[in-house]
Amino acid sequence: MLKEFKNLSPAETQVMYEAIPLITILVAGADEDMDEVELAEAKRLADIRGFNNLGHIIAYYEHVTVNLAERINQLSQELPNEVVPRQAEIGQRLSKLNTIFPILPAPFAYLYYRDFKSFAHHIAEANGGFLRYMTIGPREAKVVDLPMVTPVPRPSEIDFPDLP
Repeated sequence: MLKEFKNLSPAETQVMYEAIPLITILVAGADEDMDEVELAEAKRLADIRGFNNLGHIIAYYEHVTVNLAERINQLSQELPNEVVPRQAEIGQRLSKLNTIFPILPAPFAYLYYRDFKSFAHHIAEANGGFLRYMTIGPREAKVVDLPMVTPVPRPSEIDFPDLP
């Protein structure tokens, strides 16, 4: 168990671990076409973040990358096939982060929130646009900022001067 998850219930811990696969499905499937490029980018990005995340949440990504593709496939099969109901279900699941983030010790809520949004943006930009312009389509734009998750402000620079 990760040290920052010690105050979480098993269900809350599961929500945290499912966030990356759910964000991948939410964003990659927003245009009704979750393709291999977006899934490969999710795996590649999670792998990179497991090695290079300024040391803050590397262990999280080390855990998440194990069987990431299989977990995305499994969740995809559990979720509705049509975009609107699927997005509603994922939104409901990701909104549970709003009760989990306050439980996490500082500055982890901010780090996870910031990282989840960044991850969503990278997935949205993975496959789209013309000559890399307008890479985020209008359907992806509606979900890429994770509107179901309440923003977490950056902690004080005095207390945490080395945060991104």
